[in-house]
Amino acid sequence: MRVYISVDMEGIAGVSHHKPTSRTDSEYPAAVALMVGEANAAIAGAMSAGATDILVNDSHGGMYNLTPAEVDPAARLLQGQKAWSMVAGAEPPADGSGPVFDVALFVGYHARAGHPTGTIAHTYTGGPTDTRLNGRATGEYGFNALVLGAWGIPVGLVAGDDALAAEVEDWLPWAERVVVKEGFGTSAAASLHPAKARDLVRAGAARAVQRARAGELRRLEVGPPVVIEVDYRRALEADFAAVVPNAERLNDRTVRHAGPDPVTAYRGFLAGVRLAATVE
Repeated sequence: MRVYISVDMEGIAGVSHHKPTSRTDSEYPAAVALMVGEANAAIAGAMSAGATDILVNDSHGGMYNLTPAEVDPAARLLQGQKAWSMVAGAEPPADGSGPVFDVALFVGYHARAGHPTGTIAHTYTGGPTDTRLNGRATGEYGFNALVLGAWGIPVGLVAGDDALAAEVEDWLPWAERVVVKEGFGTSAAASLHPAKARDLVRAGAARAVQRARAGELRRLEVGPPVVIEVDYRRALEADFAAVVPNAERLNDRTVRHAGPDPVTAYRGFLAGVRLAATVE
């Protein structure tokens, strides 16, 4: 079983405010240690269920957070600035020989931009205030699952807070949902002790891999056409996002990216979000 693990930071137990997720904050090293702990728990769970190859994609911020020497050596670690962002490393081979992983696990994920109680809720950057896929609100978990699904990879686990779990139940009802904290707004959370959170992540990862082997998981399939809409904080951000080819400006703050397939729509969306993030 080939397992892909995408690890973010905002959904990790013990991370309750956005400041420690920044490299410049004094509490950042402690947040990294918590992130490493849950990543290793997912690796251990996957290994116990028979994983033969594991790739961990460091998916937070600049994407070079996890301490390599502290990550379980059973896995390979992908870090650095990547064109495919949170799904980098899972791209299908050029020869079309099929998916390179059998299941994907999302660890440390969080609720979508605009969620009223999700801890550090956002979608990719602080620019979007709401993001929708074919008219339904979703976040990073939905867009990442969309692309991975197009590449033949089902999502088997999503770990984060209770707001995320409720959203994932609607979008990915077949996936294991692990709740490591309860959100009390975007800057507060009641977290389990890290040891308990890791136990839950480990068990959830094992179940996800077992269920993938049994053929119980599904790929997220949407459309066609596939339509992603983003509401931005400011019209200027939407100005920049709308420069992307085939983007459609719907109003002062909303940009629409449509495509005949998930990957085309996602590429437009990701490019737009990145351009909008350059605005001062």
